[in-house]
Amino acid sequence: MNDMPPAPASGSGRSGRNVVAAAAVISALALLAIGIYAWQALGTSALTMHGYIALVLGTIGTVGLGVGLMVLIFYSHRHGYDERVGGGDKPPER
Repeated sequence: MNDMPPAPASGSGRSGRNVVAAAAVISALALLAIGIYAWQALGTSALTMHGYIALVLGTIGTVGLGVGLMVLIFYSHRHGYDERVGGGDKPPER
């Protein structure tokens, strides 16, 4: 059985997607502005080479973790692992 709701009529989903995209862009810009402000508020404190290395490695690690988890989600969904765990319509065996 398909538990997904029916697809929206042609064109009705575009405005919702545009709102979500606009909200994402506005959020990203707000976070960027906050980050720049915080960086400037630090004043004359400077990062050492070790600080920059830690910053780059932390960023790469965080993005890598996020991408890896998303890959696992898509792989699981496409290969049917989600349905197998849910058990479908059969009652659990004892």
